[in-house]
Amino acid sequence: MSKWAAALAIAAVVGFSAMAEETEPPNVLLITADDLGWDSLGCTGNRLPGISPNLDRLAARGLLIENCYIATPICGPSRHALYTGQYPQRSGYMGHGQQPPRWWKAIGRTVSKKSIASMLSEKGYLTGVVGKHGSDWCKFSVPPFSKNSETGMGRDPSKYHAFVRDFLGRAKKEGKAFYLAANAHDPHRYWARHRDETEKWINMMMGSSSWKPLKSGNPYPDPKTQFAPAGCPMPASYPDDMRMKQVLSTYYDSVNRMDQVVGEILRALEESGLADNTIVMFLSDHGLAWDMSKWALYPSGTKTPLIVRWPGKIRLGKIDKKSVVSVVDIAPTLAEVCGLAPMERVDGMSFRCLLNGDASRWTRTEAFTCFNYMNNEPQYDKMVTSYRLDLYSKIKEYRPSRALSSAEFTYIWNGWADGTTGLPNSMLGEFSMLLRNCAATPDDKTYPDYKQRGRFIKFRASEELYDTVKDPGCLKNLVSIPEYQGVIRDFRKQMALVLESTGDHELKNYRAAISRVVPQ
Repeated sequence: MSKWAAALAIAAVVGFSAMAEETEPPNVLLITADDLGWDSLGCTGNRLPGISPNLDRLAARGLLIENCYIATPICGPSRHALYTGQYPQRSGYMGHGQQPPRWWKAIGRTVSKKSIASMLSEKGYLTGVVGKHGSDWCKFSVPPFSKNSETGMGRDPSKYHAFVRDFLGRAKKEGKAFYLAANAHDPHRYWARHRDETEKWINMMMGSSSWKPLKSGNPYPDPKTQFAPAGCPMPASYPDDMRMKQVLSTYYDSVNRMDQVVGEILRALEESGLADNTIVMFLSDHGLAWDMSKWALYPSGTKTPLIVRWPGKIRLGKIDKKSVVSVVDIAPTLAEVCGLAPMERVDGMSFRCLLNGDASRWTRTEAFTCFNYMNNEPQYDKMVTSYRLDLYSKIKEYRPSRALSSAEFTYIWNGWADGTTGLPNSMLGEFSMLLRNCAATPDDKTYPDYKQRGRFIKFRASEELYDTVKDPGCLKNLVSIPEYQGVIRDFRKQMALVLESTGDHELKNYRAAISRVVPQ
């Protein structure tokens, strides 16, 4: 029996405490990882020994929701959607750079700066953040502890423990409930012991060369693991190629260090004596930083493990394999369990019923995700003052894509994929380069042709449909397969409804594209 299975069995024996009405508002500890693939943890199927013991224990003592999807696979707007409950097209926070873009405001949109953090602050919660954030709409009671010099680039477990200990001590002293966003920077590139984890890069990230090295020689410790490449599992989107495993092994080591950070955060919570009235949530902002994951709308980029622990309120060791949840549902859920009025102008809804074990009341069947652009640089913002249907052909960073994912399928529309337009280099990562370098001598003969796959990654297709149960790597596009036409029609109808209900600026483009495929 695996360690994860054993922990789950122990949790089941411990049993479930009956639901009780809260006599005081719960504390909230919201933990995020950076660029973590959904299947990288022991509790989500990774068999590497010792990769995530702390998160495995957290899942064994709470609820693991397998089908949770982020709003967009780019860190800033993904986290913004997490805190606000709004999709990027509604909030205007669609990428990096100047947000919202001038052309979005010219459509007549307005910004409503509400977040779960600011609402809890207004209710009297002590609010704080440690590590990477992603929204200036959040109000914090204490200054954000997020500089790389403060957190060891978000990779030093001891620094997280110290901050969380002091923050929780203040909450106890002031007699306040607390909300804390605790965000590890691992496993964001560059990964532990990766060839590009250079002194020059570290100095750039730290802002100077005056930092004090630890035993590792870096401003953060090494992971406890150093996995052998041969034993490292390749996610389904990638070939089982030893040359790529050698690189990805450094990713898995960084996953382990992220788990160490989480462990120190949770240790500080236990030491505070506040754990019994604290709801703990863990998720990632999106998938790992390789092509087909980060910057893309396949499940390897949009699906995240969602772990929720709430002592006495959630059945221990429960795994929900059927319910589909979106990251925009998290803020409305926290608002409800903390006794706030329902959040306004949000795209999500509370999944309190799933925490109560009543999945029959949950109505979401698909999760929406999108991509708009990597960066909205000042020169782009000045150049484009109003939205236009061919915006993707005018700005190399604008590559509008939309997706719907159910528990079985993922449907994607790429509004820029015309056969000749490709992704810019800012959205083509290390995996594309590895494919090119390995194309002459591919290790994995069962994987699609490396050159053809590389071309597909760059140019995509206008529409894509994947059976993610049979094909989790999204290697076979089913759009042209006759027996799936009914599924495609259903997704097209649902996509149009979602774009219309959220005021998506790409709605007209989508309808035009579908009408060309299916004449009206």
